[in-house]
Amino acid sequence: MTETAPEHPRESLPLDSTAQLLTRITSQLGNQLSLVSPNGTRRPMHRIRTSAPTLVAVAHGSRDPQALRTVLELLDRVRELRPGLDVRLGHIELNEPLLPDTLDGIPGGDAVLVPLLLGRGHHVRHDLPRTASAARHLRTRVAAPLGPHPLLVEALYERLVE
Repeated sequence: MTETAPEHPRESLPLDSTAQLLTRITSQLGNQLSLVSPNGTRRPMHRIRTSAPTLVAVAHGSRDPQALRTVLELLDRVRELRPGLDVRLGHIELNEPLLPDTLDGIPGGDAVLVPLLLGRGHHVRHDLPRTASAARHLRTRVAAPLGPHPLLVEALYERLVE
């Protein structure tokens, strides 16, 4: 007898904008963050860290004011879910604060750069590691970008159908 994987029901709301996509990703991020204790460890683990790293959300930057509002709403949600976590924003270009300035403002310790980007392009492969290594007073890591993510494929499909 062959077992089949259970089907996951798709949400009925189409994705009409980047803001809606980020809202859904934020919801999933909230679910994942609920598995992490305030000290940065997974809840089932008993290892204790002395301090959580600073989370630096790295946005590309945009001339569209809605883009900045969306990123700030995302960071507010992360802060709400993790009230003890130092969460900061740095932009690659077009908006302030720029990433080097954000990193300069962190007094020391560990920082995790989380690219709010949709793919592993030039910024993720080259610009972020270069900027992180220039912040010599920090121990930095660069997380994976948001995409490619199945929700992006769904959003692209919905837009193409339109």
